[in-house]
Amino acid sequence: MKAKQTWVRLQTALGYSFKDLSLLQLALTHKSCAKTPSGNNERLEFLGDAVLQLIVSDHLFEQYPQLREGQLAKIRALLVSQPTLAELARDLGLHHCLRVGKGEERSGARDRDSLLCDTVEAVIGAIYLDSSIETVRPIVLRLLPSWREKELLLVDAKSTLQEHLQQLSQETPIYQLAKETGPDHEKVFEVAVCFHGQVLGKGHGRSKKEAAQEAARQALNNLDVANPSITET
Repeated sequence: MKAKQTWVRLQTALGYSFKDLSLLQLALTHKSCAKTPSGNNERLEFLGDAVLQLIVSDHLFEQYPQLREGQLAKIRALLVSQPTLAELARDLGLHHCLRVGKGEERSGARDRDSLLCDTVEAVIGAIYLDSSIETVRPIVLRLLPSWREKELLLVDAKSTLQEHLQQLSQETPIYQLAKETGPDHEKVFEVAVCFHGQVLGKGHGRSKKEAAQEAARQALNNLDVANPSITET
């Protein structure tokens, strides 16, 4: 009953009710606990990645006719990046629904950014197969971060901070693990970002990557670099 309730909450968070629940189950099944070689979410992940790329590309193309190809590519990369999708997975509660083997469970797989990112893509692929591109499109656009430039550039705050600081110096910011607390399966990390010996910001997260991104976001706010221009790379 508990599993069913979790699935109901997930579908509510997604804003979509599956006609074929076996597709959702497959999207949430990691290869470490699959009973057959094809009984995992890898194929759905492959499909979902393509669907996600198409929806985001099409939306950006229509929304920003003034931007060049390189600029559009940079925004898309931010929106579909691993940290962004992993954060979305946690917001949706996918880490509670994910089915992993005992070994992966012990290794903390549920909180691994790469695995969470793959699961989001698999769920998108499952919704697409269960419905249509017209149905999955508004769901994707609602779930991803705001399209406003200010929020977009803070999605990958580490890159934005590094680009800003490199305009001032050839040196790059240094990220240091300041503290970690909690039991092994529920670690919370505190990371500080430093530049020229000065702490620019601190962040907390369930992974070092997440904490580093939060530290970079705080640094950008402290430096009042909230809305730099999008430039081609």
